[in-house]
Amino acid sequence: MRSYFLKILYALLLLFHELGFGLGFKGSMRSADAKCREKEKQALLNFKQSLIDDYGILSTWSDHQNNTDCCNWKGIQCNHQTGYVHLLDLRCLDKQYLRGAINLFSLIHLQYIQHLDLSNNDFLLNHIPQAIGSFTNLKYLNLSFSEFSGRIPFKLGNLSLLRCLDLGRNYLRGPVPFQIGNLRQLQYLDLGGNYLSGEIPFQLRNLKRLQYLNLAGSSLSGAIPFQNGNLPNLQTLRLSGDFDTEAEDSEWLSNLHSLTRLELSSWHNLSFSRQWLQTISERIPNLIDLRLFGCSLSDNNIKILFHSRSNFSTSLTVLDLSSNMLTSSTFQLLFNFSFHLQELYLTDNRIALSSFLYPNFPSLNILHLSMNNLTSSVFEGNFNFGSKLRELHLFNCSLTDQSFLISSASTINSSSSLAILDLSSNLLKSSIIFYWLLNITTYLQTLDLTSNMLEDPIPDGFGKVMNSLEGFYVSENRLHSVFLWKQVQIADLRSLK
Repeated sequence: MRSYFLKILYALLLLFHELGFGLGFKGSMRSADAKCREKEKQALLNFKQSLIDDYGILSTWSDHQNNTDCCNWKGIQCNHQTGYVHLLDLRCLDKQYLRGAINLFSLIHLQYIQHLDLSNNDFLLNHIPQAIGSFTNLKYLNLSFSEFSGRIPFKLGNLSLLRCLDLGRNYLRGPVPFQIGNLRQLQYLDLGGNYLSGEIPFQLRNLKRLQYLNLAGSSLSGAIPFQNGNLPNLQTLRLSGDFDTEAEDSEWLSNLHSLTRLELSSWHNLSFSRQWLQTISERIPNLIDLRLFGCSLSDNNIKILFHSRSNFSTSLTVLDLSSNMLTSSTFQLLFNFSFHLQELYLTDNRIALSSFLYPNFPSLNILHLSMNNLTSSVFEGNFNFGSKLRELHLFNCSLTDQSFLISSASTINSSSSLAILDLSSNLLKSSIIFYWLLNITTYLQTLDLTSNMLEDPIPDGFGKVMNSLEGFYVSENRLHSVFLWKQVQIADLRSLK
């Protein structure tokens, strides 16, 4: 989410700095402005022909007599003096998207375009053509989440004015082109969530203005090519792959003084590098978001990260240690560094909590403990992860009815802040879970009990008490759907499955 807002910020800054206020946001404001160029209008109409527009996104794109000025078409802004198209923004909003075999060649006549956003669409695994390198005035290019495939075109290296490049979450394969190192103005680079392979090209050292770098979610490998002094303005770094973890390489990391967000995922060699773990712990003082998931980390590795000299006790707000080999001792250790922790992800580890192991995380909003082996007594005693907890995810934790027994000795504290609870894929059978919920919170918005063994009845009045519930998921159980609506009776329920 943070990366999304950072990207939007870059886009807005570029828009107002480069194009000024004369772009004509409404037709009435630009009545005296230059109209769009005929060649560019025809290019846009040809581009439209290659797309399937199920939602009428391009309904204003026509050559009818009263709509001939393409500068007034949706998603387009022009220079008010010259009439040249400067911005084309067709990113998907509200689940309305374009699809089809996109023809980017048809846009080749938009020679003055500076901002191109085609993100969140479905372009049917088409390739990004080398011709993309012809848009030499581009400063912002976003083709993320749009079902592109093939290789990253090396001619992107021609876009010397580019400040933001986002090709993330597609099906791109092959190496990272070394020509991207030519983009000396680049501040935001996201190639994450693809199928890239090979080494990180050393030419990326040239990107001295870079603040955001995402190369996660691929199968990159080899040496880390960066040295002391490279990427000095980096604030967010996301890497995943089978990288070497030489001790001297960690020196570069320790000199990234602006770094606040670090992700090293699926980096199995990290568990063997004490130097890297110590560098992360002690020499990145402003780190607020740390994600080390899928790195084969053990409890001993976490002890190296979290010790008396680490900076985490005052800075860290987001921690993701999912898909490692951690036990309950790590969960207890984190309690000593939890004062500012707001999000904690420990999914898919070896944590076996019992009721006497509850630490209290005073600032925690989100807790993921799914795919761990929680004991049958885990909720019998004092259930209180923290008064600010809004999301609790316990998917596939082998929880049974015994886990939610309420006895006279229990000291369950109602958590009015809990809004999202995921108990799907467990072993729940009876209505005990519903009575337990009534003692915990009455302000749930989403409750997921999918894939259990629940049987009727749901307690009478449950829906009336849980009147904030908007999503109630109980499919793949033994409940009789014909009675379900009568039993639930929730006025604001938007989704019942």
